[in-house]
Amino acid sequence: MFKYFVSKKNYYKLASEAYASGDWEVALKYIKKAIKQSPNNPDFLLLFANIFYIKEDYTAAEQVYKKILSVDSYNLSATINCCDIYITQKKYDQAQKYIDKLGGIPKANFMRGKLAFAKENYALAERILSQYVNNNDADFWGHNLLSQAAQKNGNFKLALTSALSAVEKSGGDNSQHLNLAYAIYEIALEQGVDFVLPTLKRWYQKYPDNSIVIHSKNSFSSNPDFLRSEAQYIKIVFDNFADSFEATLCDLSYIVPQKIAEEIRGRFTDLLGKKNRILDAGCGTGLCGLEVDSLFKKYQLDGVDLSPNMLAVAKKKNIYSELRNSDIETDFFVHKNTYNIILAADVFTYFGDLKNVFMGAYFALQKNGIFVFSISKNSASPDAWTQHLSGRFLHGENYIKNMLCSSGFSDVKFAPCILRKEGEKDVAGWVISAIKKVP
Repeated sequence: MFKYFVSKKNYYKLASEAYASGDWEVALKYIKKAIKQSPNNPDFLLLFANIFYIKEDYTAAEQVYKKILSVDSYNLSATINCCDIYITQKKYDQAQKYIDKLGGIPKANFMRGKLAFAKENYALAERILSQYVNNNDADFWGHNLLSQAAQKNGNFKLALTSALSAVEKSGGDNSQHLNLAYAIYEIALEQGVDFVLPTLKRWYQKYPDNSIVIHSKNSFSSNPDFLRSEAQYIKIVFDNFADSFEATLCDLSYIVPQKIAEEIRGRFTDLLGKKNRILDAGCGTGLCGLEVDSLFKKYQLDGVDLSPNMLAVAKKKNIYSELRNSDIETDFFVHKNTYNIILAADVFTYFGDLKNVFMGAYFALQKNGIFVFSISKNSASPDAWTQHLSGRFLHGENYIKNMLCSSGFSDVKFAPCILRKEGEKDVAGWVISAIKKVP
């Protein structure tokens, strides 16, 4: 019997295919096999380093890039990515040395602009990147970074124009749509809604079927028929956001999972020693799951989320019995009387009308089951919900109470808290708990 042999070229091919599909662990497995057979192959080493780079393991990536440069000092990809690592790590002098190595090639100006932006010299970044995109119009990331620099520099018209150009040059890539959506929202807060409406109109005319565009348009039009964020919009946002999600929330002083755990510990002490079946609704990368893991000694934890990429991160935490890729509104209604506890951290910010999801949570809970979730506060009216320019939904206290009670919940408690920061401002809300009482 002959052992099947995969050549080093095939290992590299398998690694490249896995890398292209975003399966970093499989790519890493195969490229290690390829490198074992050919330790100094620069193509193999570059893919190896790029996997570490995209996984944000910058120490490992830097070591491999330097190994490549020790045998091929003119390797462009290794030089640029090393420079990018140093910018990310705020090692600006080292980044400058690698930029100098690039000489007069066009990409050197992009990196100079990126370095100026990182050093918060936004006027310089805008000048450098404007020159760069004039000569490299097809580079949509150049337009993207120019948009960010112009916005920071107070040149809001250029910021919007460049963000829209990034969308167009990319062929409508969702990462660029998201960048434009954020720019429109942030500039509207500073300059007023009328300032961004012409850009929003042109964007919608060109991409009327894109869920990100539709979501932004509805956010600015206060459409009363827009009752919740589209599932496809949520999936796109969080698939793009998964790798940087936890670091970003840390920067925003996000504390909702901890506050939910605090509410359970304080109000439902009797549950802590029992075995509970728990659903983490809209589980994301598993931040609430980690709190469950430290709170309960015996539990079965399931998670449901629309984003496969977020679920992939959550899976690595090894705390979930089951992870389901589904919309919570659908998922609740196929798990009748299943859970003792349902948690939802910052999930209902994507729903305006909460009637169906509250009824679904009631349906999925066992008798005397508890429902603990966070809500962003609608300060304008306690009796209603409204959509913010960000696209998120805000809810009034009376509205929440009425929806919970009409769905069958009782013993409703509101615990006021600051959910996170947004644009240096506190986002006020509540952690709310309620009990399913069966007549």
